Amino acid sequence: MSRESNIIRLQDYPDEITRTSLCKGRYEIVTTGPNAEFGFIGSDPYNTDAYTGLVVPSTPSASIGGARYLFVLARARFGSGEVGARLVGIRQYAEIVARITSGDTPLAANGDPTPPPPGAPVGSTVTFRREIKNPLWHPPDGDISWSVMVISRTVRDTRNPANSDGFIYQDSLSPALLYQTASPYTPPNGGAPWDVPIAASLGGIHELRYPWRTDMNERALDIPLPVPCDVVMFASVRQNDPTTNPTFGPSTATQFVSLIPEDRFLVAYSPFAQYGSIAGALVFKENLGDDKP
Repeated sequence: MSRESNIIRLQDYPDEITRTSLCKGRYEIVTTGPNAEFGFIGSDPYNTDAYTGLVVPSTPSASIGGARYLFVLARARFGSGEVGARLVGIRQYAEIVARITSGDTPLAANGDPTPPPPGAPVGSTVTFRREIKNPLWHPPDGDISWSVMVISRTVRDTRNPANSDGFIYQDSLSPALLYQTASPYTPPNGGAPWDVPIAASLGGIHELRYPWRTDMNERALDIPLPVPCDVVMFASVRQNDPTTNPTFGPSTATQFVSLIPEDRFLVAYSPFAQYGSIAGALVFKENLGDDKP
């Protein structure tokens, strides 16, 4: 094999120490995971149930000893030869949902008489959702914190018979809910992300600082990476208990319309509203040729 072709071949192996001085440009790693809503209809031409984001379990944290659900949302690996790689952008997404069984108030159900009336089939679950856009909003007994951490390139032993797609023991190289014990759920590391923040302000993000729909998100940051390393975006979620959601009486229309959209949804679907899916994204720039010393 010629020297030139060997150099080109090495570009397909990011773990190699030797890398050529080529500029890879910007790319984005986005949370993708299983979603039961697509179990029967599929989410793509390959009939998978994968979709953007990871679904937060509906069991409230208060009912499992206050345990917070720990997620890996995005992860990237960098070898020692990838000098000049930078984190240049972050995205955050969170939503609240109301999952209501057809036939329960306020949903009508299609009981399949002739002719069938409108409505979802009896017993099916209908999901209503509201994207959280107010950066400081959270339900009364729930919240989310986000962390972008630099991790040494070692991986914990993740083998466990309880593992499933998007549900992994201790650590994961792809988006997943992490667990130490599966039933009852407990998170690894006491529910906290490990190693060191990539920047002081990114070790504990308590708000939607980098909204999902932000324009020019890929230019929000410029943080060099201390290669070799992994860069991991974690989310720690305290799932709220719908029984603690606020409710309004019948004569409160004026107060209701004055609420922000997230609070309107919480009050309108008070017996059901919880965190639904969450997602994150990391945007990297690799300009190896220009940034090598």
